[in-house]
Amino acid sequence: MESLIQDRMMNYLLDNKLLSMKQYGFIKNRSTALQLLQITDKSTKYLEYRGQIDVKYGDFEKAFDKVQHKRLIFKLISYGFNSTLINWSQNFLTNRKFRVKVNSSYSLWDAVTSSIPQAASLAHYCLLYT
Repeated sequence: MESLIQDRMMNYLLDNKLLSMKQYGFIKNRSTALQLLQITDKSTKYLEYRGQIDVKYGDFEKAFDKVQHKRLIFKLISYGFNSTLINWSQNFLTNRKFRVKVNSSYSLWDAVTSSIPQAASLAHYCLLYT
C-alpha cells in the first residue's frame, strides 16, 4: 500500500513541478552520485577560469528523526494533495507510541510526535519538509 501511495505522490510532485531541480535524493534517475558529478564538473570549470569555490558541508544524520508530523502534514496540504491522502498520512503517523528497554526493565509508553516509522515510504516525503 505504501509503495502505491509513494508512486502516486511522487508522480504528483513531478507532474506539478513542485520539487526543486536541485533535489536529487529519492528521485528516479537523479541519484546523489549524479549530483556529485555535476558539482565536480562545475567546480572544474570555475577553477579553469580562476574562479573561487566556496563549499559548505552539512550533516543530516538522523534527519528523518527530526521531522515533526504537524509540519509534514501542513506541507502536504500546501502542495495541494487531496484530503484522502492527507487523512491517510495523518492516520499513518499519529497515535504511535514508544518505550525504551534497558536490560529487563521498560520505561513508560510515550507519544511519538516526530520522525517517520523505519522503512516507511512516507519517509521519502521528508524532502517536502525542508
